[in-house]
Amino acid sequence: MSEGFSFIHAGDLHLDSPFRGFEHISGIDEPIKENILRRLRNCTFAALENIVDACIEYEVDFLVLSGDIYDLVDRSIRAELRFRNAIERLADRGIPVFAVHGNHDFDNGIRARLTWPENVHFFSPGEVEYREVIRQGEEIARIYGISYPRRDVTENYAAKFKRHQNAPFAIGVLHCNVGGVPEHENYSPCQVSDLVQAGMDYWALGHVHSHRVLKDSPCIVYAGSPQGRNPRETGDKGCCLVNVSENGLIDLQFLAVDDVRWTETRISIDNIQSEGELITQLDNQLTGIRSIHNKKSVVTRIILTGRGPLHRKLQSGAPADILEELRLRLAGEDGDFIWPESIKCTTGIPLDKEALRKGETLLADLLALRGRADKDETLRSMLRESLAPLEDRTGSYVSSPSEAELDLLLEAAEDLAIDLLWEDDQL
Repeated sequence: MSEGFSFIHAGDLHLDSPFRGFEHISGIDEPIKENILRRLRNCTFAALENIVDACIEYEVDFLVLSGDIYDLVDRSIRAELRFRNAIERLADRGIPVFAVHGNHDFDNGIRARLTWPENVHFFSPGEVEYREVIRQGEEIARIYGISYPRRDVTENYAAKFKRHQNAPFAIGVLHCNVGGVPEHENYSPCQVSDLVQAGMDYWALGHVHSHRVLKDSPCIVYAGSPQGRNPRETGDKGCCLVNVSENGLIDLQFLAVDDVRWTETRISIDNIQSEGELITQLDNQLTGIRSIHNKKSVVTRIILTGRGPLHRKLQSGAPADILEELRLRLAGEDGDFIWPESIKCTTGIPLDKEALRKGETLLADLLALRGRADKDETLRSMLRESLAPLEDRTGSYVSSPSEAELDLLLEAAEDLAIDLLWEDDQL
């Protein structure tokens, strides 16, 4: 190619996600509740608009979307209209869009009979096809993609991709699970080696909601979701700005485009003597969250840790009262907000864990086993397998925990064992 070019890679927009559970918020004024619900209902659309703004600001040559544009296969008319409006904004700037459908919005659902702008191409289901990107009469890139014809795609779609030798720069667009990421359904399972063999220069992947670079050459990237939708999707969310030099070298930049950010706030009760002191510390920490996250609206899950005299009081109704007080202090009737979503107590009675580990008791043996689980991958795998029957029985309501979530479960199990087995005269 005679000159370089740029594009934005985004995926997993999940437009019009329902955010179930927030309709039943109680203990606050109705205007405050409506402000929060309105922002949550619209945050996936706001993230889409931020992606379009970025395309225009950085004057990219095209936009690539790697699946799950909509949250449901039977797309809402609101979602389709808002998406078409976004495409039209890009059409006005001469920016083409290339999109695939994934397991949430597979190409077989109810949809409105809309007329789409000519600048957008949706890749066909079940078979890989390609489109050339032409700029000033020259092909600058060739984009290969495949959409899902159904939700449960178990075939390795990566094996269907094959670069043409004359492609100046090849981009593969695929919704898949590379390496069996446990937090996500194993749809279109494949390995990094499968992607490498296809000969692409850049893989624009979707399905995994966290931003990940799996390989630098070829560049294999999950953009992640542009908007967090639940307490598990914490931190900044966004898309990838990809600059390709005239020599085909790739410069990758992550752009945060989320409208509402999900976080986790952890506070230890060590040395805290009263509920009032705890509320003050929580208030101070939560107030500072907005500046840390660029003044975005924040939904946070509070996790109380540590051991201290406040533990016994927290076993009663105190957490619910604390949560209500914080919500009244931090949420407003309009504009940005901080919303404490819940409080989880993983606290315990005050004691010396190290002294307990050195004993010759059943509790000491359990604590030693718990310590091994931090680094022993075989043991961690066994613990995951022990949770599998629960996942099988509950379907989509319980999924395999991430590494961080497994650590939290182990910490909670350790504290529960101590509370059940420890006796004052053991120390």
